[in-house]
Amino acid sequence: MATQSLLDEIQQLLDSELCESALQLAELECKPRLHDPQFVSGPTRAQLASEDLEQIVRDISDARWALGEHDLCLAQLRQIPRRHRTVRDVARMARCAALVHSSDARDLYEELLVRQPNATEAYEYVHARGAGAPFDGSTRHDVASITMARTMMRRLEYKAAASELQRLARRHRSNAHVVALHATCLFMLDDVRQSRILYERARALDAMLVHEMGAYSALLMQENDAHAVYALGSQLLRTDQTRPEGWVAMARFLAMTGQTQEALALVWKAQALAPLCAAAYCAEGGIQLLCECPEEAAKMFAKAHELEPTAQTYRGLISAHVQNGEHKFAYSYAKQLVELMPQNARALAAVGSVLAHSAESHAKAVRLLESALSVDPRCTDAVIALASLHVTNNCLSDAVSLLEKHLVDNETDDMYTRYADVLTLANELPKAAANYAVALEMNPSNERAKAGHERVDRLMHPSTESDDGEQGQELEPSDMSDDDML
Repeated sequence: MATQSLLDEIQQLLDSELCESALQLAELECKPRLHDPQFVSGPTRAQLASEDLEQIVRDISDARWALGEHDLCLAQLRQIPRRHRTVRDVARMARCAALVHSSDARDLYEELLVRQPNATEAYEYVHARGAGAPFDGSTRHDVASITMARTMMRRLEYKAAASELQRLARRHRSNAHVVALHATCLFMLDDVRQSRILYERARALDAMLVHEMGAYSALLMQENDAHAVYALGSQLLRTDQTRPEGWVAMARFLAMTGQTQEALALVWKAQALAPLCAAAYCAEGGIQLLCECPEEAAKMFAKAHELEPTAQTYRGLISAHVQNGEHKFAYSYAKQLVELMPQNARALAAVGSVLAHSAESHAKAVRLLESALSVDPRCTDAVIALASLHVTNNCLSDAVSLLEKHLVDNETDDMYTRYADVLTLANELPKAAANYAVALEMNPSNERAKAGHERVDRLMHPSTESDDGEQGQELEPSDMSDDDML
């Protein structure tokens, strides 16, 4: 009989990505029993837990799915009686049938719609293949709500879209797609904490969810959580290697660990799989910026923006044009962004950051950055830009105070490094060294913190031979470029 220990062993192999081993174990030990009349009937029937056998079938199908054997995965799941199939079973069967162009793919998606009326993937599949599906008024209303929310998102009306999706989520609390869309709206509104909670809730509702995961990997990269990016990418690739989201997540992980060329290779693979996936081009734009290739980055962000304009593509275009010295283009995009999102702190900060590059516009830039902080005192973009302006204007005490205040709510290795940079300029070397050390403790691969710590160490402990001209000297703001602060 299928024992719990055997089920656990198969699941452990799957969790460890040893899909071949899980498949061999499940088929060797369990599959023959499914077809053994002596085992599934007669006196032993009372001793048999049918749900255990069905779980074995699901384990085998999981392994087949992870190996990309969609036809065999579908064949496995067909063994489960229709009345015992879960929504997850039907959803995977429908996806497999669509991938292998099975004739009953539409029937399976229609069955999924009956069980889960707001399954938008099923609705779109069936609707694209002609009318005649048994949709009720509730289904049409739900799909209309999601369509409206998506339209609002394309216009960057994220608050209105979030409200619409929140109303829809109250009616369908178990719909992962709706929850993920809501999470993306909150991410674009810079509510990172609540957005991450909702993304994780969506993944808990549907372990096979891939929609909106491109945005989630961007959020995790913004949070500098490399481990979470890797875990997300691994799971997405186990789910479906034909979709771009998993490759995008793994590309972002490689970029975070300094492997930019390998990251570009993966993001190009994602683009080849899905030429209309905006997230893949947006990811390449970010990686090209890390490679200090702003012209290429601008092209990629422009492509993503053409496919699906978002707050993220606007910010990418602004950063790429600023890095390329094209402040006129950067200001144009920043102005568009603030017109679309007038009460958004990061949008205001984007305009202020661009204006800060012109000495004639410093006063206006300060006003805009202070306005951004009045909207959201924790807006990191505004804090960094305003601190940089203070350094440029030789107001080091103001820069130190601003960063100290912001560190309370934003303890990241990047912020500790920036704080230490300003302390170095203010000649508070012991304090700067301590903050560089904190940054390196949080992220040992932070190259900027390493360089800063070494510079401070040389200033604090000058060698007997002056070979670098730094000993016994105080740094001036001009000794550190604006890039050290921005």
